[in-house]
Amino acid sequence: MIRLPSYSKNGLWRSLQWSASGAVGVALLTALMRYLKLNLVTASFCFLLELVLLSLAGSFAAAVVVSLLAFASLSYYFTSPVMSFRIADPTDLTGVVAFLVTGLIITHLVTKVRTKTESTILQKERLQTLYDLAQHLLALEPVVGGQHDFLEPFLGVFGIRAVCLYDAMSSEVHTAGNAASLLEEKTGQCFIQSRDLEDPAHAISGRCFRVGGRTIGAIGFEGLEVPGLTAGPLAALAAAQLERTHSFLKASHSAAAAQTE
Repeated sequence: MIRLPSYSKNGLWRSLQWSASGAVGVALLTALMRYLKLNLVTASFCFLLELVLLSLAGSFAAAVVVSLLAFASLSYYFTSPVMSFRIADPTDLTGVVAFLVTGLIITHLVTKVRTKTESTILQKERLQTLYDLAQHLLALEPVVGGQHDFLEPFLGVFGIRAVCLYDAMSSEVHTAGNAASLLEEKTGQCFIQSRDLEDPAHAISGRCFRVGGRTIGAIGFEGLEVPGLTAGPLAALAAAQLERTHSFLKASHSAAAAQTE
C-alpha cells in the first residue's frame, strides 16, 4: 500500500502559534534593545531579522502581525518622545514607516518563495506516488475472472479509502476497501451520464474511461485528496489496466477457440 506523508490542514491554528511566538520575540528583543540603549536604526534591523526568520518557517499572516507589533514597539520606545506613539521628528516617522513597508515586502517575498518550494516538493511526491502505483500495476499479471484484482493497490494512495469500478464490457461492478453505500451509485451515475463527477459532501470523485471516443467504464474514489489534480491521473492508470485486462481476456478466448477448432 502506497501512502503519502500527512500534512497539517489547520492553517489558522498554525498562524496563531507563530503569531504568539513572534510576539514573544518582539517583547524580548524590545527589552534587550532598551537595556542596550540601541537607536532606531539598529532596532529596526534587529526586528527585520526576526521577520525574515519568522517568514522562513511561519505564515505570511503571522509575519504581518509581528510587523505591526514591531512597528508599534519602534514607535513607542525608540522615537521621540519616548513612551508615546506620537512621533515628533519627521525623520523618525519616515524611518518607522519605511521599516513597516520593507518588512511587509520582505516577508511577502520570502513566504511566497517558501510556499512555492513546498508546492514543488509536494508535486514531486505526488508524481513519485503515481510512478510507484504504475510500477505496481504493471507488475500484476492479468487473471481471467479477476478483473478487479488491480483495485487493491489504489487503496491508501492520496487518502483513498475505497474504490469502485464499473466494467462496461462485462457489465460488472467491483469494489475494494470499506466503500460507502453511495460510492457504487455515484460510479454508475458517472458512467450513465458519461461525464466526470464530484461529490464533495461525501468525498466521492468519479471519472469515466474513454478509449477511441467510447466509454468503456467508470471508476469512483472515496476519500481522495485534491481530486482536481489526482483523480485524472489515477483514472488513466485504472483505464490502462482495464484495457490490459480486456486484451488478455480477448487473447485467452481466441486461444481457446483456436485450440477447440
